[in-house]
Amino acid sequence: MRKAIALLVVALSFMSISAFGQSDELVNTCALNIGNATYMKDFKVKLQQSSVKPPPSSKFSILMNKGTIYKLNTCNADGYPGKAVVELYDGTKKITANLQPDGTIKDAVGFFCQKSGVYKIQVYFKDGQEGAAVVILSFMQKK
Repeated sequence: MRKAIALLVVALSFMSISAFGQSDELVNTCALNIGNATYMKDFKVKLQQSSVKPPPSSKFSILMNKGTIYKLNTCNADGYPGKAVVELYDGTKKITANLQPDGTIKDAVGFFCQKSGVYKIQVYFKDGQEGAAVVILSFMQKK
């Protein structure tokens, strides 16, 4: 049973990656915006439009180390109306997000990690619109 579930997850991952064909170009363009940070990983997201509340999202887990400054840069693909909202969680506690209280969406957010552990990155598109985006995780030198 576990093997069947693992194969299904892998197959679905490949299907979503192939459907978002120009994503490597978007990753390269977005990586140019990280400044003097060091690239760690990219997360590609493509979601269909939905009227469901809360909107569908993609979730990723990442190990972060105490004393490190992390940065999440977001780049939205051309041709899609959706703007990616990125939220960082420690368990169920939201640490930071690129969606501001006034409704604006920042291209990048930073986070100073105060405890090592696994953190969750959640990405969805504002107002449930269809969208495609790349989120780049990078880090700065430890203080």
